[in-house]
Amino acid sequence: MLKKGLFILFFSCASCLGIAQGLPEGLFIGAKAPAFKGFDQFDRAVHLRELAKKNPVLLIFYRGYWCPHCTRLLSRIQDSLFLFTSKRVTVLAISPESKESRSKTVEKTKAGFSLIQDSALLISSLYDVAYSLSELQLARYQSGAIDLLKINQPNPAVLPVPAVFVIGKDYSITYRFFDLDHKRRINVAELLSLFQ
Repeated sequence: MLKKGLFILFFSCASCLGIAQGLPEGLFIGAKAPAFKGFDQFDRAVHLRELAKKNPVLLIFYRGYWCPHCTRLLSRIQDSLFLFTSKRVTVLAISPESKESRSKTVEKTKAGFSLIQDSALLISSLYDVAYSLSELQLARYQSGAIDLLKINQPNPAVLPVPAVFVIGKDYSITYRFFDLDHKRRINVAELLSLFQ
């Protein structure tokens, strides 16, 4: 009986660990930020390495215009953009949104900083923030009028964990905010305090 109980406990723990290993963790402080090139809403090429050579980069991963927590953070960053630029910080935001969807983000947030399209989730994967939705989650979004099949092509069932990284001139990550609960976000005052 005791052996059977220990086996069940071991199996349960192993199952939980197996599930947890499939979740993204985000890059950690001290890791080198992977280089990437993307295009923003102004059709400008954005090269992380070139930007980080000059100034610290505030890199934000967001889910899309349909996420009120995402648009709230982006709007607050836009409202304080002059404070970031006065501290010589480059702000970049990355999402799997299509070009049309990204224009809705611009409309909602008035973002004057670069919103980079990551439709294949290559950048999100490099930063270990991409996660796969279950069929149930995808169906739940669609029943709530969020059609990820249209919004995020070609990968509708993958989203980034909303995350924030600060990248220094040596391309090291000096700060990270990463939380699997998409409702928790960093406050802009705290972000600004990182750049004294």
